[in-house]
Amino acid sequence: MQLPKGYEAHVVPRSSTYKNFGIIQTNHMGVIDETYAGPNDWWYMPVYALRDTEIHFNDRIAQFRIVEHQPKVVFEESRLDAPDRGGIGSTGTK
Repeated sequence: MQLPKGYEAHVVPRSSTYKNFGIIQTNHMGVIDETYAGPNDWWYMPVYALRDTEIHFNDRIAQFRIVEHQPKVVFEESRLDAPDRGGIGSTGTK
């Protein structure tokens, strides 16, 4: 399958995949762009099994969504003047 120019696909597990099969996606989310379209460029979802399981032909374990590429973002450097809250993981400790 080849995506239209300017689009990408996000490959993720279905919400029931862990419950039904005991597997989790190892790369969190696969991003496939329109240049990934050669004869050996297969879409797949790498997984890690947390228990013994069987996946049969036509079992639905993954899904994908086709979206436009994110527009180019230009950053301007500036100083943040808000008070320091302690960084990631500090909310709710007091």
